[in-house]
Amino acid sequence: MPVRRTTLWAGATLLLCGGLWWAWAAQAPGARAAVRLSPAAAQDATTVGARPAPPNAVDALQPDPTRSQRGVAQVRQALFERGSLRGVQPDGGFRLDAQGRLIPDRAVRRRFDQLLTTLGEASIEELGALLQQQARAELGGDDGAAQVMAVWERYLQLQRQLAPAGGTSSPPTADSLTLALQERARQRRLVLGNDWAEAFYGDEEAALQARLSSEAEAAASPAPGRDSQATTLPSVARAPQPGEDLAALQRQREATLGPEAAARLQALDQAQAAWAQKVTEARSQVTRLQGAAELSAVQRQQAIDQLIESRFAPQDRLRARAVLGLAPVGG
Repeated sequence: MPVRRTTLWAGATLLLCGGLWWAWAAQAPGARAAVRLSPAAAQDATTVGARPAPPNAVDALQPDPTRSQRGVAQVRQALFERGSLRGVQPDGGFRLDAQGRLIPDRAVRRRFDQLLTTLGEASIEELGALLQQQARAELGGDDGAAQVMAVWERYLQLQRQLAPAGGTSSPPTADSLTLALQERARQRRLVLGNDWAEAFYGDEEAALQARLSSEAEAAASPAPGRDSQATTLPSVARAPQPGEDLAALQRQREATLGPEAAARLQALDQAQAAWAQKVTEARSQVTRLQGAAELSAVQRQQAIDQLIESRFAPQDRLRARAVLGLAPVGG
């Protein structure tokens, strides 16, 4: 395989492993052993799914209640004065709109990724506390900081789900990478919400898709059926349409993509359907509460807040409020 194509596959694989953080964690100056790739693992990055996660990387993203935690000032000093971020200013930043809502912005992800490259120097709990203090200072209050932390929790959830894992060592193809990109894009939107996924990954996904398409066109052969397969792949990998025969779609996926890829797509379909159903039910109840004449404005707001808390996990509440057109708590 020409060097240019090998480089494309390796770069594409890193981008598809949940985002650039895994690549940064392995390559950034000062990266800790907890997230550093071994030479063998780095070599395996040239194949889709073949690069295993660094042994402790996923564990490092999990809270550890048994570990003693340093104060924010100590962590800041350890990272920005003595550690791998010595002499570096915090990257990215946060902005609120006129209604006090956190604006989806790639700059937010840059701040998250910068902090995550220091895992091993600081625990995930310590990084969260530092991030909260930074957000509170930069946004001027607890409400903005709470919104930042809600997105942070969803971002960590995404990293845990999309961490590189062991798999087939088969050489990647344009079709397999395109399918992987589509799966990642759908999962990012499921976990982060469309606005945040677009802000964090939209340009990156579009650029990678353009490179894959260009490479596929350059390598195209006159073999019969190639154009048909390239057209069918996006069709069966997409989310199902309302009222579509799901069993028929799944059979098409299995025939075109194989049972493993079809099963992954089905799991995404089910998760997206569950989220949509939850939002639909919550919207109906919010509408009822908003029209409840027997409740005062304060009682109405309290009932809606309780509904959101009971229906959605903490990391999903900010996203749910945005989807339902509700102001953030305290907003």
